[in-house]
Amino acid sequence: MFTRRVLFKILAAVGGSSVLSTDGPAGLYRRFRFNQAFPAFPPAPGKTEPSPVGSISDLSIVEQWENLLDDLDGVELIGRYTPLIRSGDHSNSGKGPCPFCRHGPNSLLVDARDDSYFCTDCLAGGHALDFYGRMEGLSLSESVRQVRELLDVGQLQGKRPWLKALRRMMEATAELAHNSLVEDCEGQSALAWLERQGITEATIERFALGVMSSAVGRRLVDSLLAAGFDAQQLDDAGVTGWLDCKGDLVRNGETDRSILVPVRDRQGRCCGFYEQIVGETAELGNTSSCLPYGFRLLQPRRVERLVFSSPSVSTGFETFPSVVLVEHPWDVVSLAEGGMEQAVYVCPLDPAEYHDRLNGFLVRTRRAIWPVHQSQLNVEFLQHLFSLTDESIGRLAFMLLSEGERIPEVLRREGVAACEARLDAAVPVKELLKL
Repeated sequence: MFTRRVLFKILAAVGGSSVLSTDGPAGLYRRFRFNQAFPAFPPAPGKTEPSPVGSISDLSIVEQWENLLDDLDGVELIGRYTPLIRSGDHSNSGKGPCPFCRHGPNSLLVDARDDSYFCTDCLAGGHALDFYGRMEGLSLSESVRQVRELLDVGQLQGKRPWLKALRRMMEATAELAHNSLVEDCEGQSALAWLERQGITEATIERFALGVMSSAVGRRLVDSLLAAGFDAQQLDDAGVTGWLDCKGDLVRNGETDRSILVPVRDRQGRCCGFYEQIVGETAELGNTSSCLPYGFRLLQPRRVERLVFSSPSVSTGFETFPSVVLVEHPWDVVSLAEGGMEQAVYVCPLDPAEYHDRLNGFLVRTRRAIWPVHQSQLNVEFLQHLFSLTDESIGRLAFMLLSEGERIPEVLRREGVAACEARLDAAVPVKELLKL
């Protein structure tokens, strides 16, 4: 049986200090750069000063900083000062003469993927914001303020026009998939599958569930082209590759039909989808991520903040008394159907691989309940768990499940009241470890 004593034995085996979080050089540099830049952003409503970097409790400032990095086009910004030739590949990177040394005609390389620059002659390098500050003789915080103003007034376009077009493409996809599910013959087998899973029409409408297949995909391409998008935009957004995979499934004799679950940001804008495969042998929860490639490439920091939850929680999980971290996106739909609204899908529950994304979500919650199996609570798991910040760990509580058991099964077997009682009894990690 898993007890506090077992936990102490695990901690003793690894050494208490070895599970405490440390930043490392890369983390310290990131915090240093943010610390220089964040005075350029106004404090959140009700605050007179931005909160210090470290606890980062004022997340509005962090998110403004991240949004600026996402929206900025480094090639465009640097191109205001030196003529750049765009590369012919999809990266849209550029090269040209370096304004700092003026040696070679193409010694300055600007990488559009991370908006960095580097001169192969004088070895000057850094981020596009550093370049702007050096050219204008400004501090980083003043550079951030001015560049944001240039974006806001339209003197810089950045990546905002493409992001806007990408969201229109995703909204159009969500609408067509939903209509195909509820109105077309293509959706009949998918509706029958949903009915067998106990998903009602009300839940279908609430989540705007849709259906996607090769046949629906062909109509989608025609619809997007008719709406003014071109073939290159569909390719850049990942739509073409996604639908090609559907065609491969058909050629291999596999099912190409899936339930499409729109993923929305906190402003309610569709940013991509999760998929639940439909079929007699389909495993519930065996859901793939289908966020468009363009959104991942151009808006990586916003992608890290995406959280999938029921519509009643999606705009306010920060103030919700507690949320439940689930293993799969489909669990959110299943639990909402059963009457549990507070389930959220952030990422696979693996603190080793998804450390930053988990940490970024936990600092925005009051209390997060992590359903775990006793077999998970080993030395390696705790080491990775305690690499999260102290603030994040303070918001975590463990709900122990029997081996092989999952939250949706508990809800179906025991009902909402019993399941809620088990969630209420979840033990805070710090209390469990007496930290």
